Amino acid sequence: MANKSKTDWERIRTMTDEQALRGARTDPDSPPITAAAWAGARPLFPKKKDVHIKLDEDLVDYFKQIKDGKRGYQTLINAVLRQYVEHQRRAG
Repeated sequence: MANKSKTDWERIRTMTDEQALRGARTDPDSPPITAAAWAGARPLFPKKKDVHIKLDEDLVDYFKQIKDGKRGYQTLINAVLRQYVEHQRRAG
């Protein structure tokens, strides 16, 4: 049996953005990232592999319709697949 969530979702849903930010800033488990922490950071650009796959037409249409102004549909599909793989790895 799965553990029941102890999160008060109703309280979360009714929080304002300001309340959520204030809570995040004061959370001892989530300290802010400082300029010093970013000083040695290096961007990670994973090596890409060119593949050709057939996807269901409605899936491609869905991702092509997402317009976030930053990424193309192939990048979005890659991000979804990345999250799936990371979730599977954490699940063991």
